[in-house]
Amino acid sequence: MKPQNTHRRPYLRWTAIALICLMSPFFALAAAVAVTGTVTVEVDEKSADGTHLYIPVPALVFDLALLAAPLIIPDEALAEVRREIAPYRQGLRQMADSLESMPSGVLVEVLSDGEQVRISKQGRTFHIRVQSEDTDVSIAVPARLLGSSLDVI
Repeated sequence: MKPQNTHRRPYLRWTAIALICLMSPFFALAAAVAVTGTVTVEVDEKSADGTHLYIPVPALVFDLALLAAPLIIPDEALAEVRREIAPYRQGLRQMADSLESMPSGVLVEVLSDGEQVRISKQGRTFHIRVQSEDTDVSIAVPARLLGSSLDVI
């Protein structure tokens, strides 16, 4: 004997299709963020009433900004920047490619009285950390953004 509630199945099917269509942009955005990475900035003031700030920004925002930059930056200013870096462009491109493909490790570390600056690469991300007696600042940037910014200029 067949169940009597077969009239509900088309309704459920169309509801599922509608939900998939509505959720698809969010899934696509989440996938884009996962692929492009995230730029994070964290500031921690160590005093009792100090500020703690954590700002994650999808690297996709920076990609869009880089695409818009030539349209927003005045032509004269962009031409001047391009002239200034022209002699160094090939070297900068090689450096960006090398930094992006290099293994994880510490690139620069500077220690002074009560302060430490450390620039490192972990996986596909550059980490910049500045520690002082009263404030810690951490910035993480996907390595590919270095080359992307050179492509715009």
